Formats: sequence, structure tokens, C-alpha cells
Amino acid sequence: MLNNTYIYFSILVPILSAILFIVNKYFSMKNPYNEKLTAFECGLSSFNQTRSSYNVAFILIAILFLPFDLEISSLLPYSLVLYLTHSYGLIIIVIFTLLLIVGFCYEFNTNALTIKKNNVKMLSKNNLYNNIAKK
Repeated sequence: MLNNTYIYFSILVPILSAILFIVNKYFSMKNPYNEKLTAFECGLSSFNQTRSSYNVAFILIAILFLPFDLEISSLLPYSLVLYLTHSYGLIIIVIFTLLLIVGFCYEFNTNALTIKKNNVKMLSKNNLYNNIAKK
């Protein structure tokens, strides 16, 4: 029964996609003009440069996010085979998690996750306490 289902789908999906493609090709309206053939830019013609610079710290945070996200997602298979791995799997996962924690602490201590704001005056702890005490 299961093999027949795969056969039906492997035949039906290409046929259905070909039919939909042909219907789209022959019944769609073709009205190309200059604006339509240019690159899409929010529906409006741009009169000046639309690119603007932004802080590189955003890219750094994105680059730091990717490895940690992938490493955290690699913990999911362990949760699925928790009873099969016994103590060996637990030791490996503890070592893996400790390495993640050490890497995150290193990032946190080197201020890699902070974005320095140029337009905001940063208050030190003493100034913050004095400002609160005055109010």
C-alpha cells in the first residue's frame, strides 16, 4: 500500500505541475513596459541612491549568532535518543554544552554583543546613581 502511494505521487506531481505551468503560460496577461522590466524598488522609481551605510556591529552579531544557533539546534537529536545513549551520550552533551557556555562567556566578556551608539551619552554607574539620587 505504501509503495503504491509513492508511485502515484511520483506520477501525479509532475503531471499536475506541468498542467499548472501550461495554464499559467497560455492564460497569463503579457503586458511588458519599461517600468515593469526594470528592477523592483518598492514600486517607485528611485531618483537617488537608495543604499545607506549601517553599523558593522549588526553583521558581527549575525555572524556570531549563526554558529551558536546551529550548535544549539544540534542538541535536538540528543533529546530524541536520550535513552539509547546512556552515560556516554550524557558526558558528550555536557562537554558540548560547556564549550558553548565558555564561548558565550568569552563573547560576553569581550563586549562582542554590544552595539556602541554614537549619538547617546553613556552613563557610568556613579553618574547613574547620582542622577537617580537627585530625583
